[in-house]
Amino acid sequence: MSTAAAPDQTAEMTDAPRQLPYAGETVPVLGATDALAFCEMTIPAGFGGPPPHIHHGFDEAIYVLDGELTYLTGRSDPVPAPPGTLILAERGIRHTFANPGDTPAKVLGIWSPASALDFMAEIGAALPASGPPDPDVVAEIYRRHNGVIVP
Repeated sequence: MSTAAAPDQTAEMTDAPRQLPYAGETVPVLGATDALAFCEMTIPAGFGGPPPHIHHGFDEAIYVLDGELTYLTGRSDPVPAPPGTLILAERGIRHTFANPGDTPAKVLGIWSPASALDFMAEIGAALPASGPPDPDVVAEIYRRHNGVIVP
């Protein structure tokens, strides 16, 4: 039994991983197919997060590996998200998250379909590590990617 990768897989494995900007950090894409994408993200201390929003074109999940976030879904108040918390934000559900703490948090981000990475690259570049983002720029990015800001 051979353990060598198929020729098309070998080329893919040697390519440099895609990198996305997010809140002043560089986020490596761990893997992606047409259906799913995975990134390990560092969420800076004091990060206010994106404004509450809805995605209509993809599902999102955030698994907290280290540190602590807060998150909300629907019209709930923010709740703590310590390590081991899985935040599910299916399409059509209002949500957001933040890192109000003094230490960065490490998370695994998962999106379906993987085309959501195009959105992540744009919104990640528009979200500053601290302080509020430009609301007009952020709203336009959500609009272009079949999403909406929902205060």
